[in-house]
Amino acid sequence: MKAFALAVALSCALVGQALAWGQEGHSIVAEIAQHRLSPQAAALVEQLLGRGHSLASIASWADDVREERPETSGWHFVDIPISVPAYDERRDCKKSETKGDCIVKELERLKDALPCATGDDKVEALKFAVHFIGDIHQPLHTVHELTGANDIKVDVFMRGLTCTGTCEPTHTAGNFHTAWDSDLIKKAVWDWGAYVDRLEGPKGWLNGPDAKREGVDGGTPAAWADDTHQLAPVVWMLRPADNVLDDRYFRDVLPKLDQQLGLAGLRLAKFLNDAAVATCPSR
Repeated sequence: MKAFALAVALSCALVGQALAWGQEGHSIVAEIAQHRLSPQAAALVEQLLGRGHSLASIASWADDVREERPETSGWHFVDIPISVPAYDERRDCKKSETKGDCIVKELERLKDALPCATGDDKVEALKFAVHFIGDIHQPLHTVHELTGANDIKVDVFMRGLTCTGTCEPTHTAGNFHTAWDSDLIKKAVWDWGAYVDRLEGPKGWLNGPDAKREGVDGGTPAAWADDTHQLAPVVWMLRPADNVLDDRYFRDVLPKLDQQLGLAGLRLAKFLNDAAVATCPSR
């Protein structure tokens, strides 16, 4: 029993913040990027993953290996206090010998690793980059308080967009972080491919003015963390006092959810396009 209790405690310690986004969210981000790869980046992806393997097929790999490689655990998030406006490396990215540092620092390293690494290290750099550029755009992955809102219990009780006619709301008990990881996405469409189609459609976010702004796909990992963190208190405060996430909450945050998935896809594409033509920095 002592061994079992220790294993459970260790497992919880390694997980930290939940695994964001869910498989659906990471696949959406990866597929948006796939559509925008330059010929050089497409060739790089094919070289590293093999012909016929899409970015979506490896988008959740970093979550799959997280438990067996606990030193990567801290790379999935950054702990910025919700009351402050911007990332501060000394405050928010403390290095742990067992969990690593934070997503901002790891993405900065990956920017160099993709042009410089070889063999399996280069493949891993691609897999980590695809995943972490998704993660850094999930608002609650930039929040320190309550383990990125994992400790806020909520009830998801909504129809969403998948319910038409007179169907009743469905109920899912969970936590606020998981709701943003996957529950809200699942309430928008039946499958992640349909979400990509929705964002790419004539009225989708990717065809709107915000997606067309010059430089929207650029910036640094620290700037991405700041952008995402600006949304964190908004989606946090929109949460109803009774912690029941209903259709009103869904309607209020859906444009923000669309924006974050779209932004992540655009920025992932540029990250990979730049990496495909970059030279290895001199040491």
